[in-house]
Amino acid sequence: MTKSALKLFYKENKTKYPLIIFIHGAACDHSIWCFQNRYFFNRGYSVLTLDLPGHGENNSNACSSIKEMSVLVKALIGKLNKKEIILVGHSMGSLICLDILNKNISNVKKVFLIGISVPMNVSKSLIDKSKKQQDLAIGDMINWSLTSEVKLKGSNLIGSNLPNLVNVVMSNTKKGILHKDLLACNKYTMNDEIKKYKGHVTVIVGEKDIMTPKNGINSLKNFIPDLDIKILKKVGHFHMLEDHMNVNKIIETKLLKK
Repeated sequence: MTKSALKLFYKENKTKYPLIIFIHGAACDHSIWCFQNRYFFNRGYSVLTLDLPGHGENNSNACSSIKEMSVLVKALIGKLNKKEIILVGHSMGSLICLDILNKNISNVKKVFLIGISVPMNVSKSLIDKSKKQQDLAIGDMINWSLTSEVKLKGSNLIGSNLPNLVNVVMSNTKKGILHKDLLACNKYTMNDEIKKYKGHVTVIVGEKDIMTPKNGINSLKNFIPDLDIKILKKVGHFHMLEDHMNVNKIIETKLLKK
């Protein structure tokens, strides 16, 4: 595999529905979208999940900035040659989506930013810990990301314990990747180019998300005045796993609107 290549998991439907591209967050991979990927494919959408360089099954050299990652996804969008594309990003993935909007790509019609904060400040202590003790940093992130109820009961997913699931996904990440991801998030800044984007942007916020709290989208409103904000109650930072049914419903409702 070439340097900085994307690892793609593509399921194409022969329908008029658009293609949805799902972009994962820090130290995660394509599997984090398991409840969205199948749901939207079964409703006629083509779906594409991916592993960013250094993540999941992608053994390419990891990127060091959000811009590097967005350049890769932008190139992918160009190669796909689809008339209508929907972007869905979580956490770091939402910043990648945001940076793509700076390019005002005409076939990106709608964007869903899940668990976003601008700027996405990361504490120095977490950045330092991710460099020296990645496993402990992952433990801290899971502890902060999930609500007490989810940690106590496991989740509402039958046969699955959500804290363990997230831990397995993040712990499979190679050493050093989480540190690079957190630095990339911490350094990212927006610019006025995003104001040129003409598509629809929805932000999905977790009421109890302390990793990217809801006041973290205030500055985003200055760049996207018509921002549509949806708040999920009793949800922390892993929205698409903690409350996948409502996340899917929000996305689907917006997609069906012209």
